[in-house]
Order: sequence, then structure tokens, then C-alpha cells
Amino acid sequence: MLTATKLFKRAALFLDLIDEITPTASTHEYTFVSDEWFSHWMSSAQYTVEECNHIIALELIEKAHLASVAALLRARRWADATCLMYDKKNFVGWAASFRGLLESAGDTYDGLLRIPIALAHHHREISRCLAGKEQNLVGAQELEEALDHFVHAKWTRTKKGDILKARENIDYVRMLQKAIPDVESLYHRLCSICHPSSASIDYFNEPSPDKRGGFKISPTRDMAAISSFSAEFPNALQHALMMHSNPPLLILRVLHTFKVHPQLKALRKYDLKQINGGSEIERLLKT
Repeated sequence: MLTATKLFKRAALFLDLIDEITPTASTHEYTFVSDEWFSHWMSSAQYTVEECNHIIALELIEKAHLASVAALLRARRWADATCLMYDKKNFVGWAASFRGLLESAGDTYDGLLRIPIALAHHHREISRCLAGKEQNLVGAQELEEALDHFVHAKWTRTKKGDILKARENIDYVRMLQKAIPDVESLYHRLCSICHPSSASIDYFNEPSPDKRGGFKISPTRDMAAISSFSAEFPNALQHALMMHSNPPLLILRVLHTFKVHPQLKALRKYDLKQINGGSEIERLLKT
């Protein structure tokens, strides 16, 4: 934890929270109906609007829970890798983990940011659907598509606009621009270290102490390289972990309202008033 605090500063507390949440949250089992079954059922004598609404609402919050838990675990893994490479004094490994965390944070922020406020805004309607009491047909296509993209998107040659087509990594990373103004420059620097480029080997060069322009290859310059890079972007790791963690944590907090998933007592430590949008979510849940 000392390394995590050194690298992620006050955001290191999220790692403890994730560790507390995971054993309970991961006990939940998800079951989704197939598109084929749903299409057949809608034209059958068993179809009712109330049951249709129940299925739509239940699968929506199931996808939200699945995405949130997976996002938090992925954040934890990238943070672990970053700390491990720091402790191993491995500059290229540290840069690769840092880069992975940025991409993962951008993906999570892009995919999940809108979900908690939307769930909170519609919490009464969702509750009626779950109880089988909503007689007006509801739809949640926009939220479902955002969650489907987060969970299922992959590299593909399909046409642009396909919700299951992953975007370019830099597009996800740009989502962090608000908290990390120089994030694009930071990302390109990390990519150059991870790629077979001069940046991946230049840091080994140790100038001659006699200042005559000579140098030698030194295998012990990793920590100096990490320290120098960190000094240029002192708060990037902290903000990346925060932006990676807040959307899924907010979703899990809202999902408590529906009493479908395991209650996460550790979330009592998560002060909504300290989170951007948290106070609005709290207000909506009380209306």
C-alpha cells in the first residue's frame, strides 16, 4: 500500500474500497435471455407488457452491475501492475501499465459516466418495472447500447457506428482531458516508450561525468527515468484512477435502491457529496 499511496496519492483509497467490495459483489450470478428467445416470446400468447418491462429493467441493471464490478476489477489490476513495475524498477513495464490504466480509465469513463445519473433519474419507473406494475411499454436503448459497448466492444472491421466496434484508444484517452489537461501528450509519450522506438532505450544512456559528451549504457537508470517522468505529470495517475473508479462506484450505489444485487456495506464510506454529480444523484434517489 505504500507504493500505491506514493503513486496514486489520495486516490489509493479507492483500491482499498475495491478490495472490500469485490468479495460480496462478485457473488452475484447474471442470467440474460437470448435475443432469439425474446423475439419468439414477444409474439407468443405468454407475452405481457408488464413482463416485457420487467425483463428490460432487470437486464438493464444486471448489465450495469456487471459492467461496474468488471470495471473496478480492471482498475485494480492496472493499478497493481503499475505498482509492481515501480517496485521492480522496470521503467518500460511501468510505462506500459500506466498506459493501460489511461486507456482503461477512458473506456470506463466513456461507457459508464452517464449510467448512474440516468438510473437515479428513472429509479421509480425502474422499480415499477421490476415489480411487474408498469403497464406502459418502456425502453432503455441508449443506456443498453452504452453498457453493451463497454462490455462487448472489440476490434472489428465492421462499419463505423456499430455499437460493438471498439473506438481508437486515443478516443477513449481523450475522455480524461477534463481532469488531465495534458493527457494526449502524456499518452503519446507512454506509447513511444512502449513501442520499439528510441524512447524505449534512450533512458539507458548515462552521460559521462567528465562532461565531454561521452556516455555509456547503464542498466540501473529505471528509477531515475520513472521519477523524471512522474515529475512531468505529477497528478496523472491519481486522476486516472479517480476517473476510472467513480462512475462504477456511483452505479453500484444507485443499484442498492433496487435490492436485486448484494448490498455493499463498504459503500457507506463512499461520500456522494464529495463526488462530481453525487449530490444530484442523492437528491434524485430521494424524490
